[in-house]
Amino acid sequence: MESRRKVWGVGVSAVVLACISVVSSTHNGGGLHHECQDIEEGSKRNPVDQCTACYMETLMSRQMLASPGSDMVIGANDGISFDPAWFFGYWKRVPQHTITWVEPNPTLYERLAKNTEEIKNKVLLNRAVRPASMSDKTLDLICWNLTMVEAVLAGTMARPWDVRLGEVKPHWTALCSLSLPSIVEASDLKKGDAFKALPEDERNAMINEVEARWFVKHTVPALLPEELAAEAGITDLRYLQIDVEGLDNEIVKSLPLGKPNFSPELIMFENHQGFDVKPFLEEKGYYVCCCLRQWGSNIVAVKLNSSLPRLSTEAIAQA
Repeated sequence: MESRRKVWGVGVSAVVLACISVVSSTHNGGGLHHECQDIEEGSKRNPVDQCTACYMETLMSRQMLASPGSDMVIGANDGISFDPAWFFGYWKRVPQHTITWVEPNPTLYERLAKNTEEIKNKVLLNRAVRPASMSDKTLDLICWNLTMVEAVLAGTMARPWDVRLGEVKPHWTALCSLSLPSIVEASDLKKGDAFKALPEDERNAMINEVEARWFVKHTVPALLPEELAAEAGITDLRYLQIDVEGLDNEIVKSLPLGKPNFSPELIMFENHQGFDVKPFLEEKGYYVCCCLRQWGSNIVAVKLNSSLPRLSTEAIAQA
């Protein structure tokens, strides 16, 4: 999520806390939940608060929680950090779902495996995702050296560069990219006024040293979204969460939406000019809003006509 680059300066908003008490509605298939309809009808409420409520009401509806199916997280990190679905308690509410977590960083993948030990119905894939526009079957991911980042954050290691480059930030533990310039840019290393005031040769020397010493490369298999779903044995996909550091729009455009077993009720993905893919999603039958107010800016897409199976009152009541 955008959290991997910046974290909102607010906690969970009042609308989210209020929404948690009402999202377990008896919505049983059909159109949008009422919070999403309010957005569509042009309510005067804050659109971010409304979109957050729309996400919450869809994710935590009794119909969603009671229905069998699968969920998938592409860019899972360690399964806990920066994960709205974990934060809101969704994973614990869907023991009948099979959850697929996809994480390319080997170190984070090991933590993911440990953090999800108690979840029985799961598939873990140490893979990268690639868009249809990319033909390479492997990707070289550039990530921060986690040992250094975590040691500095814990106070057991001094910051290994000039203070004018700024401080080490927590979200760097989850930050990877396909190139050194991209990850340096995403890390905001060049944005401080003190750094900008330096002569160009000094700035370049500082950046070059960081690039040479504090990043690691991971070469991992790269699969299309449809290939990931096939490897995981996805059936009846319900919830799809995507956080792939800048490739989100391309991945969304590569989703096999509408194909058998791949028609999620709810999609959330990191916002990098995310409305650029709004027409694509709308054409596929989704309502799109911005943004989920939890750990940054994330686009929410909700299926206009739910394909969740209609359940008995008893089944919904137990969710």
